[in-house]
Amino acid sequence: MTTTTTVQQSVLFKALDADLILVNIDISSTKKLLEQMARLLTTALDDEAREKDIYHQLLEREKLGNTGIGNGVALPHSRCEQTNKAVVAIISLNNAVDYDSIDKQHVDLAFGLLVPKEATQEHLNLLADIAKLMSDPAKKAELSKAQSPKNVIELIDSWSS
Repeated sequence: MTTTTTVQQSVLFKALDADLILVNIDISSTKKLLEQMARLLTTALDDEAREKDIYHQLLEREKLGNTGIGNGVALPHSRCEQTNKAVVAIISLNNAVDYDSIDKQHVDLAFGLLVPKEATQEHLNLLADIAKLMSDPAKKAELSKAQSPKNVIELIDSWSS
């Protein structure tokens, strides 16, 4: 008798898009990181979405509490009326920026996240997937060293299988 095992891919992996991943870029501040993240996330939204609006949504969330989750990782995120599905963007930096994170480490990897206003469980699942993956220093280091968007996706896929 043969048993077939179905592997459930992570919510994070399912939401990834290579066009929303930038690797090894130069950014000099938290403000510039949030601006670049807004720019990247806006490319996945409908024509009505404006980069400035997304930037302000991310900024407002930061005012509620810093999204630097530790280990050199930031997770700027927001609920968004301009999308009907979760949008994830990833930026890895050449040089870490001071993000005022909870552990005082500078950030060199950021996951941007927009979810529909009503997608409460999906939002929580994505945050949990990212936090779980990035709490492993070896995985975080490997992801930070990825040389292409495709490499980022392959790594996350291998960890979620």
